[in-house]
Amino acid sequence: MKCNPTDGTPWSQIHHWRQQYRHVFPDVRKLPIVPSLHDWLISHINATAPVLGRPLRLLDVGAGPCLLRTRLAPVAHLIAYQSHDVDRAHPHDYYDTASITGQFDVVVNAEVIEHLDLPGKLALISELFRLTAPGGWLALTTPNAQHPTIFWRDCTHIAPVHYYDLAGMLGRAGFAHIGICRLAKMTWRKRLIVWRYRALLKLLHCDFAQSILAVAQRPV
Repeated sequence: MKCNPTDGTPWSQIHHWRQQYRHVFPDVRKLPIVPSLHDWLISHINATAPVLGRPLRLLDVGAGPCLLRTRLAPVAHLIAYQSHDVDRAHPHDYYDTASITGQFDVVVNAEVIEHLDLPGKLALISELFRLTAPGGWLALTTPNAQHPTIFWRDCTHIAPVHYYDLAGMLGRAGFAHIGICRLAKMTWRKRLIVWRYRALLKLLHCDFAQSILAVAQRPV
């Protein structure tokens, strides 16, 4: 019986890209912390839009009810927001990425990749690369594979993605300047809890941050 779970991509290629990034990024507990995806986006938009001299074209892939658009209200005048989702429960500009012919300065893909199998993951990242304009950026989030429970809280999740595997997939697709950080709002209470259980987290190779943010640029 034939079994090709990578949909034609050789295992050696996947292993090669994983190894390229496995030692680039530190232990998960040493990855930088960002409060939220929209905090990173607001900072990036504020820094980039004035340089370009125009609003950034932003595509929200897998947008759901478009909560991100609301959270980007402080920089609404600096972006031209468009949304995509395969679910037609909410109005979107696109319901199929294949119908999108333009490219975008910022492509966002939040908490989607974990709902796909490996061939789907590879295809998604290749499609996100196509949609990102040269010099543009992708911001992708997914549940932190080293959090003990967060991945299992949704029955539609199929497979978690470790951050160095994610970096490898992005590199394989052609992205450069890949960065990985953790998403967590570090209140004083959370800082105290993390400090108290730091030894246990280290022993179990676990982390408190619920999501990982990967950012990457499409070369010019």
